[in-house]
Amino acid sequence: MRINQRKITLIVWVAMLTLFSLSSRAQLYSLTSTDFYIYFDSDSYVVSSSQHDLLINKILQIGGTNIKEIYVEGHTDTFSTAQYNQVLASKRAQATVQALVQMGVPVRFIKTESFGESQVISQNQKENRRAKIFFIYETDNKSRLSPPKFIVIKTIDKKTKKPINASIGFDYKDQEMRFATTSKSGISGTFEMLGEELKISASAVNYLSVYYDVPSSDLDKPRDTLVYTLELAKVKITGSFTFNNIYFFTDTDEIKPESTPELHKLLALLKRNSVSFIEIQGHMNYPLDRPMNAIQSQYNKELSYKRAKAINDYLVKSGVDQKRLTYVGMSNSRMKFKFPASKAQEDQNKRVEIYTLKEI
Repeated sequence: MRINQRKITLIVWVAMLTLFSLSSRAQLYSLTSTDFYIYFDSDSYVVSSSQHDLLINKILQIGGTNIKEIYVEGHTDTFSTAQYNQVLASKRAQATVQALVQMGVPVRFIKTESFGESQVISQNQKENRRAKIFFIYETDNKSRLSPPKFIVIKTIDKKTKKPINASIGFDYKDQEMRFATTSKSGISGTFEMLGEELKISASAVNYLSVYYDVPSSDLDKPRDTLVYTLELAKVKITGSFTFNNIYFFTDTDEIKPESTPELHKLLALLKRNSVSFIEIQGHMNYPLDRPMNAIQSQYNKELSYKRAKAINDYLVKSGVDQKRLTYVGMSNSRMKFKFPASKAQEDQNKRVEIYTLKEI
């Protein structure tokens, strides 16, 4: 029996990472893997629209921000020469990488290998003209609730009790966030709860953002649909401040040590405005070398939200009352420079804005 040494190495690597993840994160995460295939026309390395759609659906199913590593293998049928097929397989692997990058997958997550015609798997040559995509991704240990629970959110003005059109965030512990909106009637759609621990956020223009932790006791209620009403207080902006020198490690919400001087300035600002509510807005730059899509949009929303929350958590640890603080992820919706022409302009897009607010 022929043994695929590379696959064994990958399996061992995944197992080791899983053990590391479980031990270092108190069993909150595990790693899993799956194979996926896309197919090419004869003598072609172009990813067709149908195969492109299948690939993007697979990434959405996994969750773009959960992906930790991708291995792409290029393969061919046995037509033509072995040398020609080796080159063709390499081009198929690279075309697949390009498609993944355009979908928002960071290129540093991707490794490639070309096998040419050396790993034929079928007498049907169509099945040999393929790229094999080996995903390694992070999953949480919690399963969906059983029996399932559903959730509906209503958003209203705190004083008038009239409905508000608001943005909703579902921040599950240790898994990818979900985002939605309430309609003009102030009512969201019906969503399945994906875990036992959930913080709901609601934000709207000229309103103070609110947060609500779903009580675990509610999961024991006999109702299959839980309805929560969030009241947002109307506010006016009394001041705005921009901080461009708060830095994060790439693709994370971990604040870099060199941000300390700017964070100290922020703390001083809050002390001078000790009676104001504060909104922390996290803004991102968007790389223009690939188009915006559902994966990148979801990724930007979640990362900007978590970066704003990281600043919020820093301030709370530094003695600021959480009741004064709100945080919002703005993604790249308010770039100062839509087409940045320099690193300085990119840095101005990647900023933190602080608004002092007064309830009215």
